[in-house]
Order: sequence, then structure tokens, then C-alpha cells
Amino acid sequence: MIRFRLFILILIAMVPVAHLLAQVPTPVPPEKRGRSDAERKGFHDANNIRTEFWNFGMVGNYPEDPIGVDLSVFHSVEVPKGSGMNYSDGITPFVLARIVQTNGDTAYIMETGYRERQGDSPRFNRKMRFEPRPGYFQPDPAINKGRSPALSNDPRTWPDTWPDKDPSWNGKWNGYFGQQPAADQESFTVMDDQYYDAWTYYPDNRDATRLGLGLRVEVRGFQWANPQAGNVIFWHYDITNEGTTDYPRNGEPENIIFGLYMDSGVGGSTRGCDPVPESDDDNAYFDRSSGLNLVYTWDSYGHGRDLRSACSPTGYLGYAYLETPGKPFDGTDNDRDGITDEKRDSGPGQLIVGQNAILDYARNVAHYDTAKFHEFYGVPITQKAAYRVGRWWTGDEDLDWDPATDDVGADGVAGTGDPGEGDGMPTAGEPHFDQTDKDESDQIGLSGFRMNRIVRNDPEGDILFFTNDKKWPERLYKKWTNPNVASRFDTAIVENINIGFLFASGPFTLKASKTERFSLALAYGQDLEELRGTVKVVQAIYKRTTSLRFRPLRRLSRRRSGITMCN
Repeated sequence: MIRFRLFILILIAMVPVAHLLAQVPTPVPPEKRGRSDAERKGFHDANNIRTEFWNFGMVGNYPEDPIGVDLSVFHSVEVPKGSGMNYSDGITPFVLARIVQTNGDTAYIMETGYRERQGDSPRFNRKMRFEPRPGYFQPDPAINKGRSPALSNDPRTWPDTWPDKDPSWNGKWNGYFGQQPAADQESFTVMDDQYYDAWTYYPDNRDATRLGLGLRVEVRGFQWANPQAGNVIFWHYDITNEGTTDYPRNGEPENIIFGLYMDSGVGGSTRGCDPVPESDDDNAYFDRSSGLNLVYTWDSYGHGRDLRSACSPTGYLGYAYLETPGKPFDGTDNDRDGITDEKRDSGPGQLIVGQNAILDYARNVAHYDTAKFHEFYGVPITQKAAYRVGRWWTGDEDLDWDPATDDVGADGVAGTGDPGEGDGMPTAGEPHFDQTDKDESDQIGLSGFRMNRIVRNDPEGDILFFTNDKKWPERLYKKWTNPNVASRFDTAIVENINIGFLFASGPFTLKASKTERFSLALAYGQDLEELRGTVKVVQAIYKRTTSLRFRPLRRLSRRRSGITMCN
């Protein structure tokens, strides 16, 4: 057993989105919208993972010469950094929506930021994809010699002024945590969907020139060199509806889905010791057990080419959803934690006194599935804080608000005498309650998985992000909104083939002027057991980050099979 002291990494888990997002007046003028001449490439390299990324959403890439690629300079989710062992041929977020055009026809729009599989604009000689907004990086190549997107650890990449900030931010980092960078490396890019112009659809009734779905996407990547996060890049996607159109319209079913597409490339693109090129022998699958919300990929033969050898061992690369929107009114236990329709603005609720009364209320009034609760949280209700003290405020749905440690008032800091401190009931702003507890949200999590066999003339493969005779956006949308939840997930594991895969979260609601966040961890493990353990540690950190400051956690006992909390 390895025992160590785990310190909070100042993640972003519990801070209300509305308090942190940029204030961007809308409608945004045409000259300030996304455009292709603002495209820039940078590198995340602050820990064990190194990768190129683009400010139109893509992470990683596929080399121009896949067989003769120079692995000393091409880095596409390279792990470990400096090895030359790459794990992906490119990754992109996507937004998929069902809309009704002005002529009454239904259409399916799939918006991505990828190097291929995009549709052509019917109006201009260009591809339809997410494009970066100007102003969020230093455009002068004499200053920004690498022509990089903005990075917290390189002031040369910062613009003279930030489009979303007042002049007091000039010369300062436009960080998620403020002007002082908190991560060892943070990237910040902004893109939108203005180039999606193939439909008679206008999402903003104030401006007929605004196209696509009217979305702005703020993307942040975070890396910490801390060993507990050394094999992880955190990605945050804050999706804002800048238009006047609600998704869905009043009285209609939810009609918008978020997700990512990954083109597997475990072991690189060139030839190694396996009988096929390394990009052509990969597998992928998913794991929803114990709240993991994990998708992962690996090499069928377990080999790849790096700078050391043509037959070096490979590991597992995965994405895990850490935070997604919640569904507090659908009568479904979306996050499979044994609680239905929990929400992060419920207030303290009703006080239940006595351990027997707490169990009776949970089982017979709130209808908790105690077996699922135990599986998700790792302990039964009888080991949660509220049960132990015999006092449960039902608005603390996961029973983890402890009056001995958490009754610190609305500012989250003990000893200030602010409202709510020491009053014996949970208050908004206190640890483990409402907005500071992501598990008090019936989060959507991983809600769909689709394998993509990248084989020409395969009727079930070679997925495209635009509509032609195969109608892939419509097929994907219908798959991920199928009333039969099991049908939303592919079950077959593909072996020895060039694959990509899509993993969805939705559908969800995105009202006009509102923002929803999707937070993910891109993680690596030497094998699947280690990958799962890394994700569990990351989820534990994320769950317990209740403020923007360093704070020691209790020690963790970490095994390759998972983690347990120790006193």
C-alpha cells in the first residue's frame, strides 16, 4: 500500500458558473466573431502529457507524413513527455442539435472543431467548423514568436487587451482563478459557430447575420505537475447561448447534446513491430460503473513506436466526465447514485432528527436506492456525516454536510461571523452543500457511446460531421435520444482496425443567454486498472475542492484497484 498526503490542486469544481464567466455584450459584432485567420496552435506540456492543441477546439493531430513522422517534434497526446509515444490522431468537442428552419423543415446540425469530416459552406469557399474569435491571443508574431494561443506561463502569448475584460486586466493573465495563474499551465481560447451557414436558421432575432446555433465556447486546459495529477489534462468547455433562441423551445423536448470525438492513435501513426500501422490496431470502450463516466482506448497488440524502439509497450488513454449539467425535474436517476432529481439550489430542506428516522425518510419518503448509493459513494448511508450525527437536512441530498466542520457561513471560511455561520443548518456557500457540492446535482454524465470504424464503404463506419446521403448527424442524434437507454451505447469491441469513437452527454437544456459547463479529465494509465485508479483520484480531488485555495485533504490510501479515504 502506498500512503501519501494529497493536497488540493485548486481545481474548479464547485464555484458557480455565473460568478466566473466573461461578460460579453451581445449581439457580438461580425468582426469579433470566429474566423479562420485567427487559428493558432499551441502546446500543453506542464506535466507527463504533452500535446499540441488548436484554438478551434482540436487536441492532438495527424501528421502530414504518418509513416515518416519525426517523433521528436510531433506531439499528439504524447505520454510520457519526451518519449515520442503518441496516443491520438486528433480529438474534438462537438455540439449536436435538432432544429426547425424558417421554412418548417427539420435539420440536424453537428458542430465540431476538427481537421476533417467537415461540411462545405454553400455561401463561401470554406469549411463549416468552430473557429476562434480574435483578440484572445497576442497577434503580433514579433512578440508571440510561436504564434500560440494564450498560455498562462508565457506572457508573450497574451493580448494587449482582453475583449472580455476592462483595462485593469491589461498585462495580466485572464485566468479562471483570476489574474494570478493557479495551475502550472492554463490555456484559454474562445471559439464560436458562425461558420455554420448551410441552414435557413437564425438563432438571434436581434441580428440576422448571426448563424449556427448562436453559441460561444470558452475552452480552458489545465495542467498541474503535482504527482497526483501528473498524468491528466483537465479540459473545461463553457458553452454559452448568445442568441435569443432557447434550446429547447418552450414545451418541446430537450434538443441539444454535447460530446467529444477521438480518433484513436495509440502507439502513433507509423509502423512498429505489429503487422499493421499503429493507427490501425486500436480498441475503445466505456465504463460507467461506480460513477466513473469513463471512455478509453488501447492498442490491440500493446505496442507502439517511440523514440526508443519500434516495439515499446503502450498504455491506456481515457476521458472521464467530471461535471455536466443536471436534470432535476425528469424523475430519473441520471447519475446513477441512488438519488433522483437532486439539485444544487434546493436550500436546506427539512430537518430529520435521529438515525432511524433518517433511514426511514431516505428509503420510504425520498425513495433512495441504497444499493446504488453505496456503490456510487463508496460507503452506505450509515457512514455519511448526517447519519452519524443524527441530524439530516434533506437539501443536503448526499448527506455529507457535517455541522462540526462545514457550518462556516456563506463565505466558506470559519471564524468570520458571516451569515449562516454556526446556525446548525447548511447555508449556500458552505462546503458540501448546494453549489459547493457537485454531487447535489442529478448530472447527465456519460449518456452515449458510438464506435467509428474508419473504413471506406462501411455502412456503419466512417462517420461524417455533416449531412449527406448517410445522414450521420441525424442518426447520431436519434441514437443518443433513444428512449431505450441501452441502445445509446455501442456494445461491440472492435479489434485490429482504424477506429474513432464518440461519447455524448445529453440532451440538456440551454436557455438564451445561459451557460452550461462540461468538465473532463484526459488521463493516462499504464493499464486499465491504473487508468481507473487515476480517474478515481481525480474525481475525489474534484469533489472535495470547495473553494479557490489550497487545502489539505485527509490522507488517501491508494491501490491500483482504486482509492479509499483514510483518517
